[in-house]
Amino acid sequence: MMEKDVPDKLKHILIEKNLIIYDMYSRNPELWIDEPPPEKDPELGIEKYVAWQTPLYREAVKRVIKEL
Repeated sequence: MMEKDVPDKLKHILIEKNLIIYDMYSRNPELWIDEPPPEKDPELGIEKYVAWQTPLYREAVKRVIKEL
């Protein structure tokens, strides 16, 4: 469940609650102390422009949506 699956209203709520990061910072290696985040890692919930703070948040939101 990532950017194409999340309606705008839900996306804004998730951003406000700091559950996702939208418009990821540049992945330029010079701007990161360690390694920049990967361009895409579905297992961790990372895509090009959006990432979950932790996979746990992604799973919790999936369960809530499924229950509704």
